[in-house]
Amino acid sequence: MSVAADVSTKPSKQARRPTRASRAQTRLEYRAARQLLKNLVRRDLKIQHRGTILGALWSLITPLLQVAVYTFVFTVIMPSSPVADAGDTPFAVYLFVGLVMWNLLQNGVLAGTGSVLGSGYLLQKVYFRREILPLTSVLSAGVTFLWEMAVAIIVVTIFVGPPGWQIVFLPLLVLITATLAFGIAALLSAAAVFFRDVQHFIGIAIQMWFWATPVIYSLTIIEDRPSLLKIIQLNPMAGILVSLRNILIMHTMPDWKLLGYAAVVSVFFLVVGLAVFRRNERMFAEMI
Repeated sequence: MSVAADVSTKPSKQARRPTRASRAQTRLEYRAARQLLKNLVRRDLKIQHRGTILGALWSLITPLLQVAVYTFVFTVIMPSSPVADAGDTPFAVYLFVGLVMWNLLQNGVLAGTGSVLGSGYLLQKVYFRREILPLTSVLSAGVTFLWEMAVAIIVVTIFVGPPGWQIVFLPLLVLITATLAFGIAALLSAAAVFFRDVQHFIGIAIQMWFWATPVIYSLTIIEDRPSLLKIIQLNPMAGILVSLRNILIMHTMPDWKLLGYAAVVSVFFLVVGLAVFRRNERMFAEMI
């Protein structure tokens, strides 16, 4: 056989246009992935409140208890208010609005970090797109967030007044926060497979991040400390919470500068997190 003939029989490395059969198979895979994602989210929501009397109400009771504790501390024990730009808005309302958005990030990241380690039985049985695991945690946190945000809007309407037309920007804030949570969860869930200490460290890190985020306080109280203000503004959640309160409480536009920065950081974590996750996902099953 000639060299030319031998070369002609070898498969070309050049990318070929997908055939109709391969495109159909891809569509089936994505459809199966969506169905698996729905089932996993449904499972997570059931597990969260399994065996409890109040069930899903705990999703609302928990942040309300947090609001009660912080309100008592900052209005009774330490009466100097950490909020200087809320006008006549009760501190509890101001806090509740910020806490709801923060919980979306916190719950998504905390649950997402252990999502791969907690699904070893699935990894060893069937093949599916592994990034579905941290995404499930974020979407489950998103379902809880919708319930809490609905209550927050009702509370704001009662004590402050109905939100203005600026509320149309609320989905954008939710998207940026969910993207940030998913990117970080993907990164940490992959790291946790190889370094189990990550699961212990993330709880401490989230607590430090909470106090570096204007959940309880407003940025206006540190305006006279420009160095500290700049450091806090490097936190992407700062711009998200400032913009959220602008929309729901102040009836003004989001802080586009801070929100744009938050969007860039969120996309950065999404790209890096998925890149690290996909690079190591082949080793997940054997490491777990």
